[in-house]
Amino acid sequence: MSVWAWLKLTACLWLLRKVVKLTGWLLVAAVAVAAWPVTLVAVAGCAAAWLRGWPPVRLGRAAALALPMTAVWLAAEARQRAWPAIAQDPVRDWARGWQHLTGISETRAFLLVAPVTIPAGLGLAALAWTWRIYAMTTGIGGWLASAPITFDIRQWKRQVRTAKGRTAAPGSVPLLAKGEQIPVGGTIRTVGHRWHPVFTVPHAACARHMVIVGATGSGKTNLMIRLWAGWFTATPWALWWPLARDRIAPTRATTTPILTEASAKSRWRLRKR
Repeated sequence: MSVWAWLKLTACLWLLRKVVKLTGWLLVAAVAVAAWPVTLVAVAGCAAAWLRGWPPVRLGRAAALALPMTAVWLAAEARQRAWPAIAQDPVRDWARGWQHLTGISETRAFLLVAPVTIPAGLGLAALAWTWRIYAMTTGIGGWLASAPITFDIRQWKRQVRTAKGRTAAPGSVPLLAKGEQIPVGGTIRTVGHRWHPVFTVPHAACARHMVIVGATGSGKTNLMIRLWAGWFTATPWALWWPLARDRIAPTRATTTPILTEASAKSRWRLRKR
């Protein structure tokens, strides 16, 4: 094989790979345009996760919370028509949106298919955001070698801003949470653990040695005060509630519980100790 033949073969193979790749992207773009309600919700979800520093599980939970809306819509439609007709409703509403491309008709079409497209779009956004984080973490995404580092730094800043806003919101970080958990503040990031919007510590953990490390003015004293106040609130309830629950005897005449004599004596002995 001559050098010229080898160059032509290499160029043809390069062009073939580019054509296949371009065809795949065009198919993806065609599907995205055709299913524009789902694409719109997915893009909005990914944009919100990117700007707020949300983990993918946040989008997945939002999709799960939107499923009751779909169930109510299906239950309401099932009373009037059969299931095959209900399955074709989103397709009909989507097709009507393409007949008159105006803002009012597109808005109407989106609202009609919203019970189906919102959970689907949020689920698709969770998958896309999961892939984006995986690609940047493993280094297969981005144009430069420093792209994963830049992405992580920017996401960390956004996560810190979101956690600070959640901590400052009234009522989002109470003194004591369910299960005698002491809320500490908004969660910035979790590694190897389930993500929750607010980081909590069991009140029993305050009986162990703790080390709080932070720079001056980072809030170490406020954290210790919050832990102490939460422990002081949770511990008496955790101590007295099992005793009161075992000693309380409900009467038959009324639903108000009363303390028996034995429970009063036991409380007096504990108080003397």
